[in-house]
Amino acid sequence: MTRPNEIEVEQYAIFRNAVQTLGSGDIQQLETLLDQHPWLVNYRCTKGEPYEEGYFAGATLLNHIAGNPSRFPIPSNIVDITRLLLSRGARDDEPRPKYTVGLLLTSKQASDAGVALPLIDLLCSTNGVELDLADPTILNGPLGENAPGTALELIRRGARMDICHVAALGRRDLIQCFFNGRDLPAALIPLPAETNDAKLLVEQAFIYACQYGHNNICEFLLDHGVDPSAQAKIGQTGLHYAAHYGQLETVKMLIERRSPLEVKNMYGGTVLGQALWSAFNEPHKNHLQIVEVLIAAGAVIESDWTKWIDELRRREGNQI
Repeated sequence: MTRPNEIEVEQYAIFRNAVQTLGSGDIQQLETLLDQHPWLVNYRCTKGEPYEEGYFAGATLLNHIAGNPSRFPIPSNIVDITRLLLSRGARDDEPRPKYTVGLLLTSKQASDAGVALPLIDLLCSTNGVELDLADPTILNGPLGENAPGTALELIRRGARMDICHVAALGRRDLIQCFFNGRDLPAALIPLPAETNDAKLLVEQAFIYACQYGHNNICEFLLDHGVDPSAQAKIGQTGLHYAAHYGQLETVKMLIERRSPLEVKNMYGGTVLGQALWSAFNEPHKNHLQIVEVLIAAGAVIESDWTKWIDELRRREGNQI
């Protein structure tokens, strides 16, 4: 007689096999697994990282189509794979009927591959949910998670942009519209009428521009009075964001514009501390160069950071 915990272990192993099969794009093998184990389509995994906690806890096979979190490259036949899963009854049930849609909207992988909107269309047509293009925050997810391709497609479909979205997309021509005193184009959402709310949104736009390395937008906003030390309820300054995302030229420009190096973010980290953490935990190109630039600019080096700086230099040296 098979014990309950043995069944659980077996189901978990079959699910992980199905996930790997999905990731490889082997649709025939995935179909075979679904034939052999019909329960797979509704199985929610709660064992192992990242299934135990966080936004991906209890994920199903359907939730893996977005490549968010990134576990493997999105296969080229992901639309066909999704169609297969939906044909077998895969659904996002209450209380999160748009959960996979949300994963797709915030997926850099799906954005880069150009599949986010085709997959969302398929989910919406099958599951009876709708994408609300009139929602003024619909671009926040894609642009906050480095998925500009998805944001641009949403804009082509009618989504409107606020000043943060314009800054993230590097549209200097449209940034100017918010400051020239004329009527805004229909595609833009006006700044809030309340002065402090408008100021906050402009500061957030500056941080977005730093994240994406749009120096022309950063300098334009600085020239219009944005405080470079502002964290704008995001929890980090523009320089923190530029350092985290590997925007070397933006870091250099912000240092030249006297952006503060020692202001601490919501995690208690200075800009150099953030750059070091990012280099080892969420690496982007140019992190070593950014660390060196910050040190040359006089950033304070905490006593336990030297070993990490040396290790980063060693790693980078080995890659030359």
